[in-house]
Amino acid sequence: MKTKYRSIILLLISIISATIAQGLSVISIPWYFTDILEKSSVFTLGYSAITFFGLIWGLYAGVIIDNYNRKKILIYINLSSTLLFALLGIYLVVIDPNSVIAPLIGFGACSFYYIVFFPNLYAIIKEFTSKKDYIKINSIVELFIQSTNIISATLCGILLSGSSEVLDYFNLVLFDFEEWSVENIFLLNSIMYFITFGLLLFVKYHPERKKTIYNVKKAIKEVQLAIKFLKKNQDILIYAVCSQIVFAFLIVELFALLPLFIKNCLNENVITFALADVTYGFGAILAGFTTVILLRYYNKLIVTIILIIIAGYAFTIMVEFQQLIIFFICSFLIGVANASIRITRMSYFFDKIPNNLMGRTNTIFNSINTLIRGFLILLFSISWFTKGENVIIGYKIGVIILILFSLPLIITMLRRKLY
Repeated sequence: MKTKYRSIILLLISIISATIAQGLSVISIPWYFTDILEKSSVFTLGYSAITFFGLIWGLYAGVIIDNYNRKKILIYINLSSTLLFALLGIYLVVIDPNSVIAPLIGFGACSFYYIVFFPNLYAIIKEFTSKKDYIKINSIVELFIQSTNIISATLCGILLSGSSEVLDYFNLVLFDFEEWSVENIFLLNSIMYFITFGLLLFVKYHPERKKTIYNVKKAIKEVQLAIKFLKKNQDILIYAVCSQIVFAFLIVELFALLPLFIKNCLNENVITFALADVTYGFGAILAGFTTVILLRYYNKLIVTIILIIIAGYAFTIMVEFQQLIIFFICSFLIGVANASIRITRMSYFFDKIPNNLMGRTNTIFNSINTLIRGFLILLFSISWFTKGENVIIGYKIGVIILILFSLPLIITMLRRKLY
């Protein structure tokens, strides 16, 4: 099979606006709780509940991805997001502008969107890709998504801060505009999801096999099939769980620790929060170019171990020095490490996992990752972390976890079970 580059590019173009909408939400909502409501611990506690609920949804999502038309799944999740964010935005404007529940619902919607979106996206892309192009296509996808994330982070920083803060931060002269509230962000998101919904209708996609409708009982059996596959291939399970630890801590750090670190330790504002995502994105873009070269000379296991160590070192330096320039350099390095691990991991999965199991196995991996994140979020929801510079202890705990999860990979490498 030849790689269908045209189909892949059209698919990626169609998801640009939805990716921007997701980026706007995941930056604006945590900052809203930290800086506007000053209820960071409430957000973290709510995020933990969302995470654990997502565990159940994640397992069933894998069955959906492997047994339904994958293009229709993308269409449905974007249409439902369009309607939900429109309702949330209207509710905040008309009924309760200081609501705590509405932003949490919006954040939960983003989380559940991601649970389906990425495994489903990669499953479709694998259908479009020949085996010899797996690494190259995964790198292209990473470059595309991170470029879009940079746009969303930049846009979010500008909208949430308003022209006056942007002028002061960069010493620029721009047209005047007031800072946006979270409800305006939600209404914009609704429009962005609707654009993706419309564009997806033009993407040509023919499933590899006829999809079957499954009830809950049959869905459980489908998950069991994936579990049996992983029992027979424990090397895949070990690699999947341990290689995803940087992503696990990064997500927790982004929503539970980073806003506090920026506000309490760096004494900065939402622009810095957004710029951290921008510098991370540039690091991820670099990873999109360099990972292809690295994997020509080193096996995927060695590359993954080195990148986990780099990420842990970057987090350590960031909290030890607490200087703005070092903060951005470390954000850049973390972007390189996490994105490169994701490219390496997905290329490994493309090689090792049959396409008819891609959705279920990926969501099993994500569910394990969700459990890890859930316990970390519960820990960091303790209000003690919100006081002064106590957030630094949270980062040190994260670094220790990165080290612990790298050990099984090192042991596996020494036993030469993975190549």
